[in-house]
Amino acid sequence: MGILIGVFSVAIFSDLRRYKIPNACVAVGIIAGLIVTGISYSVIEVMESLVNMIWIFMAFYPFYLLGGIGAGDIKLFMMTACYLRGNVLFRYMTITIITAAVWSVVKMLLFTECRERLFYLGRYLKKVVLTGTIDTYMVDKSQKRALIRMSVPAFLGLLILGAQSI
Repeated sequence: MGILIGVFSVAIFSDLRRYKIPNACVAVGIIAGLIVTGISYSVIEVMESLVNMIWIFMAFYPFYLLGGIGAGDIKLFMMTACYLRGNVLFRYMTITIITAAVWSVVKMLLFTECRERLFYLGRYLKKVVLTGTIDTYMVDKSQKRALIRMSVPAFLGLLILGAQSI
């Protein structure tokens, strides 16, 4: 778990400074996770970790295409699948998503531009329902307060999960 926390710390630092999570950081985390899993458990557990990574990618990739989540965030979730398995991974993802949702609500209450993004989402969903067309868009990084950096809720989810197991 120490390796995972160390890699997350580097990812959060980079995400907060540059809005980008380095591929090298995630690659080191994935490789270390697979090695630790292989040594601690078995080859079957390594295969389960790889399958979980694929499931996470398939679940979140549509949200990436719509601009709802960043590629680095998906890679962090995939990396976490190398360390957590089964119900623990599911609990982690649930805790992380709930943490991100709570943080989003807080940001909407605090910042006007976050509320504007919510109204934009409502208009967008109305357009999709009425016309049946889905437009992909790029996130406007000039509205930095409206962005949710998922690396922070993901790390908080990891800490909450660790605190529950103690």
